[in-house]
Amino acid sequence: MTTSATNNSPQGGPPRPEEPEEDVSGSNTAFPAGTPNSTDSLEPQTKVCPKCSVQSLTVGGYCPSCGTPYVARRRFANVNKRLVAIAAAVLIIAVAGIAISLNIQHANQVNAEKAAAASAAEAENKRQAEATRASQAAAAAKQAADATKRAQRKLIVTSLEDSILKDAESRVAKGVLEGPITRASCTPLGGGSSDDLTAITGTFQCIAVNKTEADGSSSGYRFSATVNWNDASYSWHLGS
Repeated sequence: MTTSATNNSPQGGPPRPEEPEEDVSGSNTAFPAGTPNSTDSLEPQTKVCPKCSVQSLTVGGYCPSCGTPYVARRRFANVNKRLVAIAAAVLIIAVAGIAISLNIQHANQVNAEKAAAASAAEAENKRQAEATRASQAAAAAKQAADATKRAQRKLIVTSLEDSILKDAESRVAKGVLEGPITRASCTPLGGGSSDDLTAITGTFQCIAVNKTEADGSSSGYRFSATVNWNDASYSWHLGS
């Protein structure tokens, strides 16, 4: 509220200058620049209230309809931008941490799988090596056993030849055969051999030699013999 100035000049004289109006509100408060009540710009501007959306032509910093400050939107927008930036940074850090963790887990899994594969391969190689050694040992043992059996069969044939030699000499002493008998030898019949370990028995044609020619050939009396390899027994008789 302002008061009107009165003309205090003398009658007929020039009027006295009008004195400035006095602010009767008693308030001389000044608002800093940039605040809602700042009067930096005295030109009215069209402003839209961020709360009630009322459009006003005003120089004030507050909506004349609801009193909401016009600068709140900018402040809140700046705050929201900062919050979004912080949230984005936190999200990036979290994603990076998860990616690093997944990479570490994947690397650990790959290393574990490689170690397991290497261990399995080593175990398989060891098993195969042991199986090879066992097979070689079994083969060597079988060869040794077969060699022993063949040696035993040769001894049986030698014993058979000795028995036929003694029998022929006994027959010479009795006058049945003519001597002297120098040796006896036996040969497998039918392509058989004392080396064939699958055969249980063997048949032999033997000769008690009583004559040797100059060319190295010999003649004598024929005997036939049968050998049982399992029990190391044999039998023979004179003639084919």
